Amino acid sequence: MGIGDSIRRRLGGKSWLETVRPEELEKELLRVDNQIEALGREIQRLEAKKKELFQEGIGKSNIEKMLLAEKIKDLDAEVKMKLKEYNRLMKQRRALSNLLRLKKWEDRLKEKGVWEKIKSIDPEKLMAILSEAQWEDRSFEENLDRINIMLTREFGSVEVDESTREILELWEKVENSELEPEKVEEKLSVRIGEKEGEKKEEA
Repeated sequence: MGIGDSIRRRLGGKSWLETVRPEELEKELLRVDNQIEALGREIQRLEAKKKELFQEGIGKSNIEKMLLAEKIKDLDAEVKMKLKEYNRLMKQRRALSNLLRLKKWEDRLKEKGVWEKIKSIDPEKLMAILSEAQWEDRSFEENLDRINIMLTREFGSVEVDESTREILELWEKVENSELEPEKVEEKLSVRIGEKEGEKKEEA
């Protein structure tokens, strides 16, 4: 998540979230807005050029159309690259906007005991989370619920590999009476047997 140099330098520090000022975030937000507007104009210009080339090809020979088609494809590829950058900047803008909200709510978040949890999240990861967060211009208390949901997902998520997930699913089926415990034991035995067979083949 690329952000301004002055803010980026702070990301490595433990107190970056407290030392960054709302004014810095507002300045960075304005810079990103200008980039988005300029990129939007460039995308519109390229789209207009594609239409011009298409109109130019009407009534032309197949040879001429082939060349124009290649030019249109080149422009289309350029538009796609710029759209990718446009979407990246839009996510960056949302992250900065949400971070600015958090800064404005800092004192109240500290009173609720939420600020320390937010501070403990890795800076780059926090910016990634904030780029997806959807908050509205509601009361602080209503948005606090959204922040708590965000934190619950952050601290409550545990990565589970495929094998562990399969075993957890077996437990769930037994607990829901969808599968008998004996059947589970058979499935686990087969799994162990397969692994032993694999080892013999490798030897």
